Amino acid sequence: MIKQLKENKVVLIIMILTMLFSLLFNKFYKKEYSRVNNSANYYISAKVTKVKSNTLTYDEKLKLNLGQQNIEVEFLEGKHKGERVEINNYVTAVHNVVVKEGTKIIVNADEPENIEPYYTVYQYDRSFGMILFISILCLAVIFIGKGKGGKSIIGLAYSLYLIIYVLLPTVFSGYPPLLMTVLVIALSTVVTLLLLNGHSIKTYSAILSTISGVLLCSLCFYFMSFLLHIDGFSSEEAESLILISAETGLSIKDIMFAGILISSLGAIMDVAMSITSSLFEIRTHKPDITTKELFHSGLEIGKDMIGTMTNTLILAFAGSAFVSLLVLFSFNVDVKQLMNSNYITIEFAQGITGTLGIVLTVPIASMLCAGMLSEKFFLRCSWFRKINN
Repeated sequence: MIKQLKENKVVLIIMILTMLFSLLFNKFYKKEYSRVNNSANYYISAKVTKVKSNTLTYDEKLKLNLGQQNIEVEFLEGKHKGERVEINNYVTAVHNVVVKEGTKIIVNADEPENIEPYYTVYQYDRSFGMILFISILCLAVIFIGKGKGGKSIIGLAYSLYLIIYVLLPTVFSGYPPLLMTVLVIALSTVVTLLLLNGHSIKTYSAILSTISGVLLCSLCFYFMSFLLHIDGFSSEEAESLILISAETGLSIKDIMFAGILISSLGAIMDVAMSITSSLFEIRTHKPDITTKELFHSGLEIGKDMIGTMTNTLILAFAGSAFVSLLVLFSFNVDVKQLMNSNYITIEFAQGITGTLGIVLTVPIASMLCAGMLSEKFFLRCSWFRKINN
C-alpha cells in the first residue's frame, strides 16, 4: 500500500503542500483568541484508589443511583502525577458519574494563585474506549477492504486533518467560510478518490461529479437561506460567535454553509462514485453502448439510490435533533411557533439541501460519466486515453 501511495505523486504532492500550508498558517497567520483564561483551570486523568464513604440511593423512577461519594483519587499525569487527594463526588441525574475503586476519571482542577485548589469529578475517562473502538473500526475496514480499506482510512484521516488544521483556523481567522469549505471539500474529494481508484476516467468523472454536486448543494442552501431568512446569526451560538468575530473577524453570516456542505459531502461522493463505477462496468461489458443509453442507465441506477440515500440523510438530521424535538414536544409548542423557530428552520434547511444535493448529483454524474466514456471524448483527449489504458 505504501509503495502504491509513493507511485501516486499527485496525492503525495497535494498532501505535502496542504500540511506545509497548515503549519505555516497556524504558526504565522492564525488569529489567537480565547473567551476564557484556562491557565488556572484544567482537566487531568486520575484513578479512584478508595471510596471512603458512599451515600447513594437508587431512584426507582429515574432508575439511577443518586447521592454523594467521598473518594480518594491518584493523578496519573501532569505536575501532580502520583499525588492523592480527596474529592466529594456529587451524583445527580445530570451528572451521574458513579465510581468504584480502580475507575479512571477526568478531574477538573481549579488552582488559582494564593487560594487552596479545588477538585471535582468531571466525567469518566473515555479515552481507552474511544481508542479501542477506533482500532476495531480500522481493523475491520482493513480486513474486509484489504488495500482499499487501508487507503480509505488514509483518506478519512486526511479529510479530518483538513477540517481541523485548515478549515477551522482559516474560518476562525476571518477568511470566507464558503470559499474555504469548497476548497477543503475539493481537496478531500480529489485525494480520497485518487487514493481509492488511481488515475482513470472513472476517478476523474467521480471527482467532477462530487464537486459539482457540492457546488449545487451550496447554491440551493444559499437560495433557501435567503427565502427562509436564516444565516449564522440564527444559530444558538450566535452570541458567542459575535464575541469571537469582534476579535478575529470571523464571518458569521455564511458560517452555516461550512457545516451543511461538510455533512453532505460523504453522501454526494457515495452517489457520484457508485453511478460512475456502475456506468464504467456497463461500458466495459458492452462497448457498443451509445452515450444516450449510458446516460439513461445512470439515471435508472440513480433512481434506486435516491430513495435510500435521501432517507439516510434526512433521518441522520432528524436523529441528531431528536432530543431537542422531544423537549419542544413536551412544552406543547404551537405548530406555527415550532415550524418558524430558528432551530427547526435550520434543521429543515440542512436536511432539504443535503437531499437536493444527492438528487442533483445523479443526473450530473450520469451525464459527465457518459460523456467522458463516449468515443468522441476519447478521440479528442489523448491524455485520457493513456490513463484509461
